[in-house]
Amino acid sequence: MSGFTTVEEMKPIVAKWIDLMTKDSAISDKCKGINCSMQFIISDPEITFFTSFMDGKVTGGVGPMDPKAMVDLEMSSATFDGMMTGEVDGASAAMSGDMSFSGDMSAAMGLQALQEDMMRLWLKSK
Repeated sequence: MSGFTTVEEMKPIVAKWIDLMTKDSAISDKCKGINCSMQFIISDPEITFFTSFMDGKVTGGVGPMDPKAMVDLEMSSATFDGMMTGEVDGASAAMSGDMSFSGDMSAAMGLQALQEDMMRLWLKSK
């Protein structure tokens, strides 16, 4: 599990990851019937980005989501990277305090079906 030291290092990888998700047919198919938006607030380096899965349409961007996301997840870049590489379990990160969340977690739980594809595209973006 590795973190990022600068926004300049992390931002292009996040942007590529989001772009890959918006074009991925497997994710689009799996998120039909799902309505959830998530904002990731990374503490080191300080960067915010979001993803939105609305009934088969995937969007996202770097920066804060407007209007507000349904779920906010706050963590270090190392925790986020670990979750996207399979080295860190999200539930364990939350229970240990390495990740905090607020919002509609029942909506976020629906995204578990997308986790493997999100991880696949994260690894491709690095």
